[in-house]
Amino acid sequence: MHIGLSNFKYIFGGLVVLDILVANSSFAQYRILTKPLILLSLLIYFGYSGKHLDKSTYFLTLAALILSFLGDVFLLFDSISNLYFILGLVSFLLAHLAYGFVFLKKWNKKPSWSIHIIALALISYGTALFLYLKSGLGALTYPVILYVLGIMFMGISALRRIQKVNRKSFFFVFIGAVFFVISDSILAVHMFKQEIPWSSFLIMSTYALAQYLIVKGILSQNNC
Repeated sequence: MHIGLSNFKYIFGGLVVLDILVANSSFAQYRILTKPLILLSLLIYFGYSGKHLDKSTYFLTLAALILSFLGDVFLLFDSISNLYFILGLVSFLLAHLAYGFVFLKKWNKKPSWSIHIIALALISYGTALFLYLKSGLGALTYPVILYVLGIMFMGISALRRIQKVNRKSFFFVFIGAVFFVISDSILAVHMFKQEIPWSSFLIMSTYALAQYLIVKGILSQNNC
């Protein structure tokens, strides 16, 4: 038995709002405290609430959350050195792979033709995004290629869970994966191509929602 998400979501939402407010204020330096709290709270919540899951799902999801937490911390210092950005990129790439391996456990080998079309659309989007960003990537070209491949793997793996888990679990995980793609896309365009107004709000709101929905979906999954 685990704590209802209906109670946790208020704590989680409050931490997200707090971080967004701090990020857009004269106290932005305190994001070193507020930003890590978002994933730390989700990590603690899942650690307690996910014990009913099979061991590999439980520990892979914990790994994804820990890696995401580290990625958040590293990116707080990316203005100091590109090394922190690289470390953040690697952390999130590994987090995507960990989530992807969780989703592979519920892989539907014979989905409908519409699922193949959606998967192709995801791949096309990832390819188009990379080509759009390519001119501004410089030395980060190959790391970004790997990152795009990683998040496409995560998104397609989430999509292929269809009919292998209940509808609620599938919906939350796949929509969460889509929000992850949106968040990373906004961050990439803002960093490598052009400034986006309210980027910190857009990035953090979609990112936090992505992580929350994925965790909610994994916690509610079951065999069909």
